[in-house]
Amino acid sequence: MATNNRLKAARVLKGMTQLQLAELVGLKEVEISRFEPGRGTPSPENKQRMANALATPAWKIFDS
Repeated sequence: MATNNRLKAARVLKGMTQLQLAELVGLKEVEISRFEPGRGTPSPENKQRMANALATPAWKIFDS
């Protein structure tokens, strides 16, 4: 499964909207909306923040 699909799947599994995830990690909703279809790449710090917010190890969501 592609990274963008894993990010969205983890978010949906937790019952979160893009806005809720963005607020938890200190990003704008538009940034999450870019990451999910693969139109942007989060920094390593933001990858870890999103993984923490989703209670999922970063390696399960992101390729690197």
